[in-house]
Amino acid sequence: MLLFPKIDLPPISRRSSASITMSPCQDIIKRGFDIVVAIAGLLLLSPLTLLISLALKNASPGPIVCRHKRYGVNNETFELFEFRTTLARQEEETFTFATRFGQLLRRSGMDKIPQLVNVLRGEMSIVGPHPFATAPGMVFHLPELHKVKPGLVSWAQVIDDLGETAYSANGLDRRIEYDRYYLENRSFSFDMRILFLTLLSQRTYL
Repeated sequence: MLLFPKIDLPPISRRSSASITMSPCQDIIKRGFDIVVAIAGLLLLSPLTLLISLALKNASPGPIVCRHKRYGVNNETFELFEFRTTLARQEEETFTFATRFGQLLRRSGMDKIPQLVNVLRGEMSIVGPHPFATAPGMVFHLPELHKVKPGLVSWAQVIDDLGETAYSANGLDRRIEYDRYYLENRSFSFDMRILFLTLLSQRTYL
């Protein structure tokens, strides 16, 4: 018996006319939803945040929360907060993990808990394209990506296995295509569907 039901997801397709922005009403609803979820998440997860902080301090020396340069709306840079999963001063581009605890944080997504602060500050959204370390319009030829806030969870994360392909050339190309699909079909109802599928995803609990 399967604990998680199999989900049939649609193939990548494009609309003939891309609709990059939501209606003003949906934008207001989405921002209100982001604020409510971010505040609730920070409050409800505060005991877990404390335990993770203590564990990181005991595991290895270094800061508890790392700050990474990312690109947001209008290609403006912001500091993305994330629990440290590598040794202090280790370059994030290596994507290697110093401890088993760091690997656990990455696999479970608990390293993203501090990003709720980014959401509350308006730099990110609960749902959106995956945040890139390089200006997407300059490198990935997807200039419309900078018109929306990056998200904690994304369509690419739901439909593809980011744990295996996120840092391979082929995986990155696929992720960009899934982000493009999200941009061309984005709506508040689509965001809710992505959140629902995220909760059903087995990777969310492993």
